[in-house]
Amino acid sequence: MARVFGANMFRLRKSRLFRWAVVLTALATAGSVLLGCLAINGETSEYALENRALSGAPFVMIASAATVILFLGTDNSERTVRNKIIIGGRRGGIYAANMLTGIVIGCSITAAWLVGGLAGVPILGWWKMSVSEAAVYIASSMASAVAVSAAAAPVGMLIQSRSGAVVVGLTAAFALLFCASGVYTRLGGQKEIMTADNIDGELQFTLTENPNYVGGIKRAAYELALSANPLGSSIALSNCDLKDPAAGLAGAGFMTVFISSLGAAVFRRKDLR
Repeated sequence: MARVFGANMFRLRKSRLFRWAVVLTALATAGSVLLGCLAINGETSEYALENRALSGAPFVMIASAATVILFLGTDNSERTVRNKIIIGGRRGGIYAANMLTGIVIGCSITAAWLVGGLAGVPILGWWKMSVSEAAVYIASSMASAVAVSAAAAPVGMLIQSRSGAVVVGLTAAFALLFCASGVYTRLGGQKEIMTADNIDGELQFTLTENPNYVGGIKRAAYELALSANPLGSSIALSNCDLKDPAAGLAGAGFMTVFISSLGAAVFRRKDLR
């Protein structure tokens, strides 16, 4: 495993794909933050840098997944993995090394995203949240990157065609993002809503229970599903709305272990031609 991981890191340092992914992520984030700062017409006191810098979290995770699939898919499509096994490499070690490589890629792109977001410091100043809260958000973003990368790694290793692997990976990523967005929207509903009634020509406002509010066991199930979704925390990150970061970190850790174990089991039985 160590030799394969070392070879992957050597190849990663020379990879144009990886370099461009990191650079373009940082530049795109910086450009987005600066454009957002220009749109507020100098009224900076009411705006926090983190609201601008973290807004692209879901798309950064998807970009990380695509990069992982393309990088690891090169070995698969060129039958490098098959050759490593023929000369005595163990499938478990190869899978673990490739998965760790994917995590390095995801965390590097996420770090570039966070650094690119600092482009707005001269205009908006530093993040307004406390240091401890900022650390929680950074840790959550890295945990999401680890989970997404761990999910993307087996796609790149198990599908022979790189283009096919990218299509499958992106389709799955957008499907997970769509599901996470829907669950997040349902959970964001207010328990009570204001209604207006016309009584004798006068509007009277009253608070009534929201029929669409998700509560009880169903709410707990929705929160669990959002935490378990590798892209779930990225939705909350983009809105600076991490209500339960511990659950998000636990969900990311569980999905990383679960997907990695499942992928390793399939990889051990895959017929590498």
